[in-house]
Amino acid sequence: MRQTEEILRDVLADWFDTPIGRECRMPSYVAADGFPAEFSINWSGAQPELRILFDAGFCSPRPSESAMEVSRKLAGQPGVSLDRYLSVEDIFLGDADHEPAPLWHAMAWRPGEGLTLKAYFGLYRWDHRRREAVIGQAMERLLMDSAWENAAQSQGLVPSDRELEFFALDLSHEPKARAKVYWRNRVVDLDTVNAFASTARAHDPLQAAKVFRALAGPHRKDAGDAAWTCLAFRGGADRADEATTYLRMPDLCEDELEVVRRVEAVLLDEGVPVGPYRTLVDSLAPKSLDSFTGLQELVSYRTGRRRGDVTTYLRFSVYPGPCPEDYAFQQHGATASPN
Repeated sequence: MRQTEEILRDVLADWFDTPIGRECRMPSYVAADGFPAEFSINWSGAQPELRILFDAGFCSPRPSESAMEVSRKLAGQPGVSLDRYLSVEDIFLGDADHEPAPLWHAMAWRPGEGLTLKAYFGLYRWDHRRREAVIGQAMERLLMDSAWENAAQSQGLVPSDRELEFFALDLSHEPKARAKVYWRNRVVDLDTVNAFASTARAHDPLQAAKVFRALAGPHRKDAGDAAWTCLAFRGGADRADEATTYLRMPDLCEDELEVVRRVEAVLLDEGVPVGPYRTLVDSLAPKSLDSFTGLQELVSYRTGRRRGDVTTYLRFSVYPGPCPEDYAFQQHGATASPN
């Protein structure tokens, strides 16, 4: 954790020591209230993995340039490579005729393992035609265009029930490093979300259906409002490798206690101890779990790598109410972590 804190202090030097304050004065689009960071925990494996998504440029007069500087600062960390990132940076940030894509960063740390660093480009300010074109161009440069074309052909690139929102890269030189594409689903049923995830090689639709039903509840067949799908691509493959599905829990549960019960049921069924999960939620809850919702904004599930690949995405409601500037637009902000 000390290494994580030191990195954050370095790359967030412009605002790391800035008081949070009682109201959102310089909004970011990471969270609905304008706070520029999101925490998430992945519960698979011997130890949970902590993930932090942050908007390094939100308070800068030149947010894109500040975020690009952060990318270059991260290059000095062990195991980090910017080669793949630099090969596509200009596609998202260097077109003088279009507004640059918001650039966010994330780091993930599991005890006993090294840090994993990632970069996220937001596509949501552009029209759909440009989003499609930019993703296609980036995947071609990354030599992943064949897998991307297969995904597009099998499901339709942007069907009427979903829209492209983010493109992400692992900042790593490892052959298994991923490029990830995120879609926001409009209100669709769980079977449709599951079918879309089945585009990925490692997706298990039977196990996923079981988990989705448990998270959505016994009386819901739809995936709720604005569920997300992420397809992960790796070099040398002719199709997407993994799929992660994110369900927005406040739309599916009456209160936070119901979220906890559903997540606990999934973790137990997957063989994951629920004690650390419950301890975390209880320690972060501002009041009784049955009296509010929104702490666990998203819960994601992925099959193919390990049992219990469940992640909870935490929003702390730092400021009272939603971001005051252009709230309808910022609803296209992340999630997720999208991590």
